[in-house]
Amino acid sequence: MIESNFSEILLRFTGAIFYIFPIILFIILAIYYNSKVGSTKEGVLILVGNILILIVAILHQFLYTFVDLWGFDIYAIINAGVNGISFIGSILFLIGLYMMIQKLIKAKQ
Repeated sequence: MIESNFSEILLRFTGAIFYIFPIILFIILAIYYNSKVGSTKEGVLILVGNILILIVAILHQFLYTFVDLWGFDIYAIINAGVNGISFIGSILFLIGLYMMIQKLIKAKQ
């Protein structure tokens, strides 16, 4: 019983680290970008998008524990809302990245 709990905790922790670590790196890079070039639209979009994605990644690590408490129907609704926030974060990130690429292309020409 104790080994099973330890294994589950270890797997969840390592999974969370591998999932969340790149997001944190993106946030650090976005902060670095904003500090070097100033708060540009694309930098802010990338930063806000990644912060939303990080929040969702953290929520997903704990959300499953509430299935029994809330029931599957409510859990599914909340999970869909959380996934919607992740979608918005991803769209903001992509818009910011697209704007940054456009800016780099214009600077090269």
